[in-house]
Amino acid sequence: MSEQTPTPQAYHDDEIDLRKLFQAIGNFFVGIGHGIINMVLAFRRATFRYKFLLMGAIGIGLVTGVAYNKLTKPYYQTSLLLKSQYLNARLVENSIDKLNLLCEEKERKGLAKILNISNEVAQNIVSFDYEPFVDENDVVEIELLKQRLEELKIDKKDIQKIVKQIEIENRNTFQISVRVFETGIVENLQEALVGFFKNNPYVANRIRTNKERQQQLIAKLTQDLSLLDSLKNAYNLNLKLQASKPRDASTSVIFGESGVVDPVSVYNQSVSLFNLLQSTKRALALGSDFEVVDGFTTFSKPESPSLVKAAVYSMGLWLLLAYGLIVLIEINNYLNRIEEKGFAS
Repeated sequence: MSEQTPTPQAYHDDEIDLRKLFQAIGNFFVGIGHGIINMVLAFRRATFRYKFLLMGAIGIGLVTGVAYNKLTKPYYQTSLLLKSQYLNARLVENSIDKLNLLCEEKERKGLAKILNISNEVAQNIVSFDYEPFVDENDVVEIELLKQRLEELKIDKKDIQKIVKQIEIENRNTFQISVRVFETGIVENLQEALVGFFKNNPYVANRIRTNKERQQQLIAKLTQDLSLLDSLKNAYNLNLKLQASKPRDASTSVIFGESGVVDPVSVYNQSVSLFNLLQSTKRALALGSDFEVVDGFTTFSKPESPSLVKAAVYSMGLWLLLAYGLIVLIEINNYLNRIEEKGFAS
């Protein structure tokens, strides 16, 4: 019995017509192109049809922008970097929110009291802001952590939560920004703002405790170094005494609990304690557990929009509102035509 060879018609229903597929894809992109062109044409038609409305919006926007620039006081922005192992994002955010709420008060007495500044200085403060300061090392460490978590096939949402929590807990350097009307208050404001964070009960208690611990450590290290110096002097005298005696005479050797004292270990321990003492004194003198990395800088150029920017921004906003109104008008006209056709039928 001979086998029957299937004809090409047998596969007609299962085969994919690539020509029709590519044609459908091409029609899809052509449709998108036509849609974009139609939108541009509709935009142009609306611009010419409602040109007086748009010209009025431009005029109102120009007047509004100029009036805003003339009636509002220009403000300036400056920032400082504050570093402390006791600060975290939650604490800084809560403190900044409190300051901004006090800035909303008209008389500013609360702001003046909490920052220990005059009411005149408080009246010239616009607002406060902050953001965690991220250095390159932190970015690299976070990216490596993400890669390791992805290798463990942990869900991306869980990875984002973990990274966000780490960023909140481990950030200890923050950029604190302030907007003011007068640049002359910046110098006094820096001392007041740093004192505000430093005198926070949570931070102040830890600074005090750490300072006491450092002072106790300095006293202990100073005492131990004095004892080691006495031991080294005694050891040197012992060596001189042994060197002055005849070789066959009886000699004395300094012993420790585990045998003969190693002079090298004594001197090494003395150097180690001395370095630790110096580093502790340095940390205490610098106050490295709470310090200003970079202070406020006074700028002569205001942060608020200039006359030209205010006018451009205002005209753009009014034009956007005008085009929104045009869209609503066209939709209403279209609905009216549909309604008329419905009644006519």
